[in-house]
Amino acid sequence: MFAVFKNIKSSLYIISISTFAFLGLLSFRNAGDSLNKNFLPAQKAVNNTERFIYPELVKKFYLLNCENYFWYGQDEEFTAKRKQLLTVIDSSFYYGLIAKAYHLQELKLKFETVVSDSTAMLNADKLFTDAAIAVFKDIYQGYKTKAWVTYDQLSKINAEADNDYLLQCLLNATNAEKLQSAVEWLEPSDKDYLVLKNELKRLKQKKKTDSLTYVIHAMNMYRWIHHFHFEKKIVVNVPATRLSYYENDSLLLQMKTVLGKPSTPTPLFATVCDEAILYPYWYVPSSIIFNEFLPLIKRNPSWIDAHNMQVVDGAGKVLNHHKLNWAAFHNGYFPYSIRQSTGCDNALGVIKFNIISPFGVYLHDTNNKTAFLSGYRFFSHGCIRIQEPLSLGNKLLKNRLDTTFLQSCFKEQKSVPVKLDKPVPVFVVYMLAETVPGSKVKYYKDIYRLIK
Repeated sequence: MFAVFKNIKSSLYIISISTFAFLGLLSFRNAGDSLNKNFLPAQKAVNNTERFIYPELVKKFYLLNCENYFWYGQDEEFTAKRKQLLTVIDSSFYYGLIAKAYHLQELKLKFETVVSDSTAMLNADKLFTDAAIAVFKDIYQGYKTKAWVTYDQLSKINAEADNDYLLQCLLNATNAEKLQSAVEWLEPSDKDYLVLKNELKRLKQKKKTDSLTYVIHAMNMYRWIHHFHFEKKIVVNVPATRLSYYENDSLLLQMKTVLGKPSTPTPLFATVCDEAILYPYWYVPSSIIFNEFLPLIKRNPSWIDAHNMQVVDGAGKVLNHHKLNWAAFHNGYFPYSIRQSTGCDNALGVIKFNIISPFGVYLHDTNNKTAFLSGYRFFSHGCIRIQEPLSLGNKLLKNRLDTTFLQSCFKEQKSVPVKLDKPVPVFVVYMLAETVPGSKVKYYKDIYRLIK
């Protein structure tokens, strides 16, 4: 059952939600005065949702469940299901979670207490539902990942489908065994994730708290990245200075990267790459113009010629920089752009991959290939230089990349934009622990000092 939802979740959600809502209406129409023994006493319901983690999802869940109790009833299976949820929450550490985040103590108290009052039973039922939704969500999507991305275009787009999928999984957990199966289904089962999970158990036994923090964070980020099940995706792990390319969650390509210096760090984000630019111009960011280039050019305008640069006005016209009054320009005032002409000497190399974000950061080739020989590769102003741009280009463009054209290193070649058939998700993340070949966990230095 869960496999059906996982493989076609996006297309089924609208159908599933509509169907359950329709059945709910039929239930109300046919119930009359004779209420099902598990039916919620709506007339006695109170607004007690302020302490819920996901009050709107709880409300939606009971609509889909035809306003029936889900955790309380006369059969022993209800007791067993509540007990199973408590077991999952009690063991949540081994998913990289914190048990107290899911009403644990209050749920235990309600489990041990006989609830006979209908209003109290309603509130207890909803509290168990809220806890189940929260722990399902974190096992599926990762815990507190929002704090680790400055810009996230992907989660927002997929939020409704993710929530509907989780509610559907919970609705199908009609007994203790199915509840446990749902948890196992929501958690990744691939080898790389299981290596991290086993490492967590090992570190817990040895009480290695620093490494423990790294592994917990990596597990949650891994779940977030992979729960989307995108057809294609690019993942850049900043501390590892490495890019990984996946198709259908299978790793097909890895390469070294050069990333931002600690003083100009590469931002962390989740977005899409929508096109490749062949023979790109490098438009110098204003921060680099003012802080680095302008003092050099004012002393010697021929510096622009030596570095294959051009001064361009707002209309895109190339100006004669030798006729400009450089003495009039200063930090904060320079009404033009500076760009580097295309070719193999360009700082972006012969290809760059546009990324939709507010940071002006992208993946690109480089004219400085020797940087990839270094073990320390934090040299850029924030952009992501990649070791094998043509290999990545062929993956993204389905082998339609004209590598001969790029390797010819034409001078003053006009830039050629090439749209991808479909935007490809890009994750730039910060994980200090990672599974590497040989089923081992490798740890990285906290170069940006982000883990406390």
